[in-house]
Amino acid sequence: MAEVYPGVEVRKELGEHETLLGIDKARQVLGYEPQHSWRNHVDR
Repeated sequence: MAEVYPGVEVRKELGEHETLLGIDKARQVLGYEPQHSWRNHVDR
């Protein structure tokens, strides 16, 4: 990330499958939980 976005603060450790965009706020404020995972729809 630092190579592509220099100067951007990293606020937490990013796991192997984490993105830079999260749904944490939607979970906290709205109680949102995804019904499907992209992992179930991608051929490996």
